[in-house]
Amino acid sequence: MLGTPLKIKSITLSNRIVMPPMARELGDDGEVSDELIDYYYKRSDSTGLIIVEHEYVSPEGIASKRQLSMADDRVIESFKKLTDAIHSKGSFAIAQLNHAGFESISPNRLNLNRMTIDELDYVKESFVKASLRTKKAGFDGVEIHGAHGYLLSQFYSPYTNKRTDKYGGNLENRLRLHNEIIKEVREAVGEDYIIAIRFGAYDYLEGGSRLDEIPIAVKSFVDSGSDLIDISGGLCRYRNPNSKEPGYFKELSKIAKESCDVPVILTGGVKKAKDAENLLKEGYCDLIGIGRAMLMEAEWSKRALKSLEKTC
Repeated sequence: MLGTPLKIKSITLSNRIVMPPMARELGDDGEVSDELIDYYYKRSDSTGLIIVEHEYVSPEGIASKRQLSMADDRVIESFKKLTDAIHSKGSFAIAQLNHAGFESISPNRLNLNRMTIDELDYVKESFVKASLRTKKAGFDGVEIHGAHGYLLSQFYSPYTNKRTDKYGGNLENRLRLHNEIIKEVREAVGEDYIIAIRFGAYDYLEGGSRLDEIPIAVKSFVDSGSDLIDISGGLCRYRNPNSKEPGYFKELSKIAKESCDVPVILTGGVKKAKDAENLLKEGYCDLIGIGRAMLMEAEWSKRALKSLEKTC
């Protein structure tokens, strides 16, 4: 299973291994440094898909000092070098776009509960413009970051979203910004470009998002134009407070997979090839994100695939 190709739109991944976005803090004034290009190049060998770490879509949405940017055209050339390096290894690349909301380090950070409609329109426009830059930079698709307590995660969770207008309250309203962004990005980039969403599917928090909301949310994303669902945590960020087992978000990804007809990525605590293989075989997901293990070992994918060949 792990070594089986998977077609998404016009591309075919060589296997089911995904390198998920992990911020390395190696940006150079928002641009991609040579050190970061080398980091991704080494991990592209035998990896089906690389999702490059989050880039801020506008200055007030920056999450950390050395975060990558997709907020203006000056960064495009450095990202072209990165996508060329990844493609040279036979891997595909998706850029992850983010707005940190009240988690931003900017003095002009936005609070979701006080944002005006004009500010919401500005955020949507920022995602669209950034998506067009990813296309110019040679990426195969774009991922909208809706997890880990950042802006879209803040809108999704009733724990943080206290708005009383059409962007707050019931589930449809709390998903409205996500879906408006997906629809506007789809219109801008065209039908052939991959759109993924990293979905913070559950907060693991009293008063937060609920498990029974996942199918409705996922269906809405697909209806709006998403080609790929990337499951992670919401306000709990990228950890499950109740589990450390391999694939610790598997309960969430299983619900998502049963709710839609597009591929689903599961990330979280998977370090061994056999665990990745079992999670795929047991139907929890279509793709496996290998985070910390790949961070520590550049050739994890190559070694993992070889180890499975030996057991067949």
